[in-house]
Formats: sequence, C-alpha cells, structure tokens
Amino acid sequence: MAKYSNYLFKLDLLILSVLKHKDMYGYELSKVISEQTNGYVVPKHGTMYPVIYKLIEDGYITSHTIVVKNKARVYYHLEDEGKEYLQQLVEDYDNLVLQINNIVHGGENNDSK
Repeated sequence: MAKYSNYLFKLDLLILSVLKHKDMYGYELSKVISEQTNGYVVPKHGTMYPVIYKLIEDGYITSHTIVVKNKARVYYHLEDEGKEYLQQLVEDYDNLVLQINNIVHGGENNDSK
C-alpha cells in the first residue's frame, strides 16, 4: 500500500502518471502537469525535483541525458517498479476520493468499505 499524506494528491502520482505516456525532462513534466490540470497544479522546481530524486532513489524512474541544440536535458523514464507503484497510488487516490465523496455528498456512495 502506498503511503498516505495529508494532501488529496501526491506529486509523485502526477509525475508518474505523465511519465507513463513518454519520457520527459523536468520543465516538460511541470508544463504538462500544469496544462492537464488547467493551471490548478503548477509544480515549482523546488518542490518537484526532490520528488523526482526520491523516485529515482527508490528505483521507480531512471534518468538519461540527451543533448538537444547544444543543451543537455535530463529525461526521466518510468520503470516497471514505477508502474507498479503508480498502480498503488492510483488505487489509494481512488479510495480516498470515494471516501471524501461519501462525506461531502452525504453517503451517496454506499458501496465503500
């Protein structure tokens, strides 16, 4: 089971969800997350990179450097362990949203645990 936090979502959930589609570099990750959340989540580099480094340390993603127009870019790649961890995060997120909806909407989702 993935670790819970006090937030409705975890930034690692968003980073891994974006990386499941293709390898990306940091600025691109931040831009895609911002665009796909219509600006509700705009990861700052000081927040995002510690999460990325932790994901690398845990073996969920790897990095590789590619030189583009004389500029080195570090791309991040979702590994198989990261796909498994992402699935755990998604299940935990879905459960959390269901339970919050039970409270917010007065128990309309009675099929919860």
